[in-house]
Amino acid sequence: MTFFCFCILLSSIYLCMTKKIKTKKVVYTPYVLPSNFKEMNSFIINNKTTMTEQVVTSIEYALEKNLQVVEVFKFKSSDFVITLSYDHFKHNLENVYKYYIETEKYELCKRVKSLENKLNVITYKLNAHEK
Repeated sequence: MTFFCFCILLSSIYLCMTKKIKTKKVVYTPYVLPSNFKEMNSFIINNKTTMTEQVVTSIEYALEKNLQVVEVFKFKSSDFVITLSYDHFKHNLENVYKYYIETEKYELCKRVKSLENKLNVITYKLNAHEK
């Protein structure tokens, strides 16, 4: 139930919740969310822009490191994490951009459009290489 509400509140941002697997340490760190349902709802409402920025930062990091999946959020006192796969990067960036336009956060739009362009170039190169 928590995950379903979480997705609705993040404006259709596609994320997957999985159990964290220990891997080698990296500089990037997922954003920590409250694990209590009531706290989570309040947190999401009060921090939506920060959370959308975390999605953008995660995608940016994944593109720089050539990752197919990136951890975006983790839950306090839990091994569960929310990941985002490469296949959903574009759709998430589009949703974040729409959110910024709707909330008149125009100063954040340039970064999203820049990442969309970078993603398009990478996807084009991948598709050309496969042919």
